[in-house]
Amino acid sequence: MSRVESDVPAMNTDFTSERGIAVVIALLTMVLLGALAAALVTLTTTETLVSASFLRSLEAAHGAEAALERGLHDLSAMSDWSPALSAPPANITSSFDDGETTPRGPDGRMLDLIRLTADRQRASDARGGPAIFGANNPEWRLFAHAPLRALLAEPGPDLPLYLAVWIADDESDGDGNPALDTNGQILLWSVAFGTGGTRGAVEARIERHGGGGFRLLACRQVR
Repeated sequence: MSRVESDVPAMNTDFTSERGIAVVIALLTMVLLGALAAALVTLTTTETLVSASFLRSLEAAHGAEAALERGLHDLSAMSDWSPALSAPPANITSSFDDGETTPRGPDGRMLDLIRLTADRQRASDARGGPAIFGANNPEWRLFAHAPLRALLAEPGPDLPLYLAVWIADDESDGDGNPALDTNGQILLWSVAFGTGGTRGAVEARIERHGGGGFRLLACRQVR
């Protein structure tokens, strides 16, 4: 039997192997690039969220300072702070008042100002309370509350903030009556409620002086 010779060249196994490796490398490269792109998207999204959160916190901090300034403005016009320290509803309040006890906050949630007053009292008591200050323990009264836009004399950017200010007789006057100011010093707590549950707060202590005005004895941002 005669042998038939074939003119078809034999397959180059080295070339096939190299092309297979190239395909694998290309696929791995695509996977790595896809993972890198996904990581960059996640990083960018996270940075955007962090930046937005920081901006909201900064707005709330400035809002709390604005609320404090408004509270100080109204208190400076009062010759006696005791009427503002009386138990509600007899207490005098600021003209910065929207008349709401459960206003809707910037994020759509209701703000229960009565509950928030009780929360402020509990936080204050935890730092001292009747056990230390006895009858001179500060009792907090809601003094002012309204949206930030109510502060603006002219229409401007409507920052989504709701402001509130509480006041209390200081613990050092020794008169045994938290509704009576006898040493010309009172405490203030101002809060700005923003979107996404953000809030800024400032606490201050002021003292009346003989010239008819007052001075800040202490003031600090509270995180």
